[in-house]
Order: sequence, then structure tokens, then C-alpha cells
Amino acid sequence: MKGYFTWARARDRELHYRPYIDGLRGIAILAVLGFHAFPTYIPGGYVGVDVFFVISGFLISTIILKQLRSSTFTLSDFYIRRARRLFPALAIVLVSCLLFGWFVLLPQEFENLGKHVAAAAAFVLNLTVWREGGYFDPAANLNPVLHLWSLGIEEQFYLVWPLVLLLLWRHRRSLAITIAALIATSFALNIVFMHTDPKGGFYLPVTRFWELGLGCLLAALAAERPAGQRLASQLHLMLSVLGFALICAAALLFDSRMAFPGWAALVPAVGSMCIICAAQDNWFQRNVLSCGPLVFVGAISYPLYLWHWPLLSFATILGSGLVPAVVRVAAVALSFVLAYLVFRFVELPIRSWRLSQASGVLAAGLGTLGLAGLAIFTAAGISHRFGHDVHALETASRTNHYCLQTFGGRKDFNFCKATSAARPEIIFLGDSRAQAVYEGMVTLTDNQYPMMLLARGGCPPVLHVRTRGKGKREASCDATWSAFVRYVRELAPRVVVIVGGGSNYVDEPGARYAGQPETIPADDLAFKEGLSDLIAALETSTSVIYVRETPTFDTPPTCFIRPIKVSWGACAPLMARTTIEQRLAAYNRAVDEIETQFPTLTVVDSIPALCGSKYCAQKLRSGEILYRDPLHLTAAGARHLDKGSGLSALLKRNIHVP
Repeated sequence: MKGYFTWARARDRELHYRPYIDGLRGIAILAVLGFHAFPTYIPGGYVGVDVFFVISGFLISTIILKQLRSSTFTLSDFYIRRARRLFPALAIVLVSCLLFGWFVLLPQEFENLGKHVAAAAAFVLNLTVWREGGYFDPAANLNPVLHLWSLGIEEQFYLVWPLVLLLLWRHRRSLAITIAALIATSFALNIVFMHTDPKGGFYLPVTRFWELGLGCLLAALAAERPAGQRLASQLHLMLSVLGFALICAAALLFDSRMAFPGWAALVPAVGSMCIICAAQDNWFQRNVLSCGPLVFVGAISYPLYLWHWPLLSFATILGSGLVPAVVRVAAVALSFVLAYLVFRFVELPIRSWRLSQASGVLAAGLGTLGLAGLAIFTAAGISHRFGHDVHALETASRTNHYCLQTFGGRKDFNFCKATSAARPEIIFLGDSRAQAVYEGMVTLTDNQYPMMLLARGGCPPVLHVRTRGKGKREASCDATWSAFVRYVRELAPRVVVIVGGGSNYVDEPGARYAGQPETIPADDLAFKEGLSDLIAALETSTSVIYVRETPTFDTPPTCFIRPIKVSWGACAPLMARTTIEQRLAAYNRAVDEIETQFPTLTVVDSIPALCGSKYCAQKLRSGEILYRDPLHLTAAGARHLDKGSGLSALLKRNIHVP
């Protein structure tokens, strides 16, 4: 604490220090920690990042405008000071993630970490994850550096905003008006993106600038006329309380299902503005926001933000998605300890370095980290760190040139492979599950017959079924399956093998068969009619084999392959066969009805083929791993399916039927 207040006094000479700003930082970081560790209780705590954005815009603009007025501002000095502030703690956390990841992450996980560390070191992680997945997706918990997306936005702002202010300073009388226009433009883009590209609205700097811009606007207005001279003391108190109430309301009432940022982000952003523009000598600022513990949490908020998420994320990875409350509490407590150590023994000493001394060392260190991450990504996660088991999880390419030269640049399906340029005699159709079965049959038949794989992930095999409330990809599944049917009819192969899911259409709301009345809620009608239409359409030109949905597990096999195991994990490589059968009961009843409807249809049952009499397993006693994730088979899994079902023999029999 003593070191912090010594630094604060020095900082006071550079910028009129406001302890309540650190208190506001403390509220923001506690909200973020609450959301990440205990989302049930703080479901909207992610708005703490929005509070940070407003604070950053205000403080940075205040510093720049003060130096512009005194003609002491230089770009080089600004950028070096930003590097001295941000780089040290970031470098330590990134190094720690890479070192820990070396020992616990499997190749694909480590490959992804390398890519994300490289992006974070270059402050472009927000642009990298923009195309990978949403911030609130379940898979986001498995990215130990995902939280650095916000640091990317701030650094991109720091890179551009000084140049903008230098240009605007020539017309300083209209500075506030120009900033307000930029804010309005950015906010409008934010609203547009909520409808056209929600992930872009969340991650892109142009749709987030308005939050930083609100802080910039406060700084510009304060430079013209100090905020404390405009309002009566009671109004200052009301502003502070209102701002605090808005931030707390957002943290407690918002949740991950909201369209965000959008209009909703105005609540925490305006709340932050209210607190910042209120005079610091009002009762609430002095006694609540400026209280010692809250100010201290705000002072270490940057390293605390950096540390907390990797600890929680690695705990989630090790626990296969299950992290007990006591482990989360321990992770948060450890993040406080590490944050203080970094603040006290790294950040404070480095802030006393000469600018010329700091710039080269810090830039070189972060650049080296970026190159290390890039090398790990290029080396595909350095798989030789592990034994033979890990290679079973590797996936084959989804496409090859034989198939692509037939279909060109079509994007309505993402699995397209063929064994040769010859006309295929066997075509595998399905969702992402179909690839493993295709690869296995190619091997088991010694590549005797020309085969082709056409599949689309997330699109179970049904025709004339549209999904509601799902992603854009799923909404266009029917067009993909219609294209598959047209191709099969045109080509007339000897046999078509259908592999995929379907239980989600039976068990979950959202699927509707063409012409199905809205008054019929059961989705099993959509599945039965959709699969029936598909088989009827295909059987006009080929023999059809339907492989029933393979068992799905709750956890991936990575949990028992990983060298470090934890006692709290949810790792479940075995599941009772009765549990699997119960989960798929409604689906299998629907398939039974369809099987009686089409006497020439051959149905392969995957449960008896893959499971024993009592259990279904991801790994055999022989050591072979059957699954590469909770639902997709490995090459060994495809062989085991064939051993129990005789699928390859069925293919040969259909090929040789005159």
C-alpha cells in the first residue's frame, strides 16, 4: 500500500489524481471477477469492461489535452509511457500462460493458445476472436487469454486517438462538438452491427469507440470549464449515486443472453460518466468510492484483470468444464495475490525507469513473446510433448482437391472429399459425424471403390425442415440438403450412406417441417417427416444405408489424456449404456417407424456396435481411443463401428449387386 500511495503522489503532479477514479476501477474489476467466477450471482458483471473504457477515454484525453495546452505533448513520449504502463504485467501473464500451457494443453489447444498469445502481444486479439466465436459461447471458457480482447481495443484506441486529437487541436473551439459527432457515428455503427454482425459489434474498435469517446468528451468539456464549477453540491452527490446505481443495476440485472453492447451498454457507460463528472469532494466520492480498500483494488485492477481469467480458464480446462465454487474462490484469491506482487515488484519499479530505457526493453520482450506464440501456432501445438494417444485426436482435412474441383467454391457445405477424380460409387452424406465414418470406410475397403464425402457441420440429415431460434448456418441447412439430393439424383451412385445426428430435432424446440401447423409443438414430426422425405428422394436413384446417431459423451477424451489431472474434474470416459439409450430413445423410436416405412432401407445401429453390454466408452481396454471429442469418432472409433455393424461388408455387398 505504501508503494502505491508514493506512486499516486508522483502521479498527482502529472495528472490531478482522483482517488474515486481508482474506486470506480475497483467496482469495475470486482464486477468482471464476479461475472467470470460466479455468473449466477453477478450475471451482468461483464459491464465492468465498459466502465474501464469510459475511464480510459477520460484519463488519456485529459493527459493529452493538458500537454497540448502546455505545448509539451509528443507522440513518442505518449506511446512509450503507454508501453511502460501496459507491457510489463501483460508480458508476465502471457509467459505464464505459455509455460503452463506447455505442460497441460494438448496440441490443438496449445496451437490455439499460441495463436491467441501472438495476437494479444500485437494487441489485435479482438480482431482474431471476432471470427472464431462469441464472448458468451461456452467454448470461450477454454481460451485462457480471451479477456485480452478489451486490451486490444484500448491499445488500438491509444494508437489512433492522439493523432486524432492533434488534428482536432487546430480547431479546438469545436473539439467537443467533433468528439460528440464521432461518438454518435460509433454508437450508430454499434446498433447496426447488433443486427448484422453481433460479434463484430462486440469486438470491433469502431463499434466500441463511443464508450471510450464518452470519457474523451468529458475530458474535453472539463478542459473548457471544470465540471465542479457547474453544479450545486447536492447535484454532484445525486450524480455519483445515480452513476453507482446504474452500474450496479447493469451488473445484477443484465445477463449473457442480452444483445450487447447495443442500447444496453448505455447504462454502465452513462453511469460511469455520472461518477466521473461529479465533483470529487461530494460525500459519496469521499466516503464510498475513495475508501482505502476499494481504491487499492482499483490500483491493482490492471494486473488483477490480466491474472484472474487465465486462472479460471485453466481450472475449467483441467476440470473438463466443472469448476467447484471452492476452486473458483481460490482462483480469484490467487489472482489478487499475483496482481499485488506484479504491481508492487514489477509495475511500480518500471514506472521509475527512464523512458528511453523502458521503450526498447519492453517492446523487445513483448515482440519475442509474439514470435514465440506464432512459432507454437506454426508448429501445430508441438505434439511431440505427448505420447501416442494424443495423435488419435488429430483430425483429417475436411476437403481435398478431387471433390473441390467438382464443386468449385461452394460454401453451403464444409466437408468435401473424394478418393479419386472418378465418378463415385459410394457417397457419404451427413453432418460433421460423417467424416470419421467416411475415412474409416476408405481404409477398411482398401480404397477399392471411388467414394465421396459431402457433409455440413450442424446440419442433421433431414429434408424440408427449417430451424427456428438457431444460427444462420442451421437456418440454411435445408438448402444444403436439397443440393445434396440433386447431386445424388444426377450422379446415381450405387449406394449412399447417411451419417449424422437428429436427436436434437426430436428433443429440442426449434425444428419445423414444411407445412407443419404451428399448433403442433412436437419436433419429432419435423424429424420423422424430414428424414422420410430425404430417404424417399434418395431411393429413387440409389440404395440407402442409414447409420443411427452415435452416442454422445459429456466430456471430451482430452480429460483422461491430459498429463495433469485434478480431483474436482467432471471427466467421464464411461457412460452407462442405459443412459445413452434413454437419451436417444425418442430419436430411435422415430427411426424405427421410418425403417418400417422403407423396406429397402438398411439401418445400422451404432449403440450395440460401439458399446458393451453395460457401458459405452471413449477408450477400449486395448488402449484405442474411440472419440476425438464428445461426439466425433476417431479412426479407431470408425473401425470399431464397422467391427460391430459390418458396415464395410454392407458397402461391398451393395456395390456388387447386379
